[in-house]
Amino acid sequence: MDNPAFAFEQALRNKTKKELLADKLVDMVRNRLLQDGDELPSEREMAQLFSVSRETIRGAVSHLAALGMVSVSHGSKTRVCVDESALQHYRLMQGEEATGPVGESRYDIDSVYESRLVIESAIARRAALKIDDHGVAQLEKMLKTQSECNGEYPIPFQMSDKAFHRLISEYADNDILVKYADELYSFDLYVRRRVLLEPGAVERSYREHIYIVEALKRGDPDAAERAMLAHLDSVYRTTKEKMAGGSG
Repeated sequence: MDNPAFAFEQALRNKTKKELLADKLVDMVRNRLLQDGDELPSEREMAQLFSVSRETIRGAVSHLAALGMVSVSHGSKTRVCVDESALQHYRLMQGEEATGPVGESRYDIDSVYESRLVIESAIARRAALKIDDHGVAQLEKMLKTQSECNGEYPIPFQMSDKAFHRLISEYADNDILVKYADELYSFDLYVRRRVLLEPGAVERSYREHIYIVEALKRGDPDAAERAMLAHLDSVYRTTKEKMAGGSG
């Protein structure tokens, strides 16, 4: 009898870079990291963000266009064009529950960030012991990209931030930690967008990322844990302040 888990893993391995990137972009739309009306970064910027070719970017964006999630017009920026009902329809097509706005947390912010502290501190410690030179080089490349981002247009930073945390999780070499870290990261991304529009917010997160990478590069699990906890505390405080302040 065929093993369904093996079949899934085989299908995943058989996916092209274009298909894998398309999946990532779809998740960003579903989790409201990318929102209706957003302009996607340029092909060059996205190729730099994801360390893939511009051809791969074009293929992934074409897949989103086929799903009706982006609008591609010659000579102008590609825009996300999906509303809540379309997202709910997509979730139902995938066999998922469609309860409540997509990307909106079912849990309170305190519970989410308490959980992130537990999960991502463990990830930081494990990653510091397991990361290799290639992983450090990838993180440093992400830092360079983040250094060029600004708060007036925070989408590239948010996309890079997600990839940054995901890569560190992968070097923890524990699939369960990766799964939970991904899920927790996805909560309340629409609020984080508003936070990153505040003056100095992108620069602050970028600096906190530098401390994390420096600790990982030294292979120091204690320092990596401290840097990650300090970063998450900053994210928690600024997100809670923005939520308390409403939409203004």
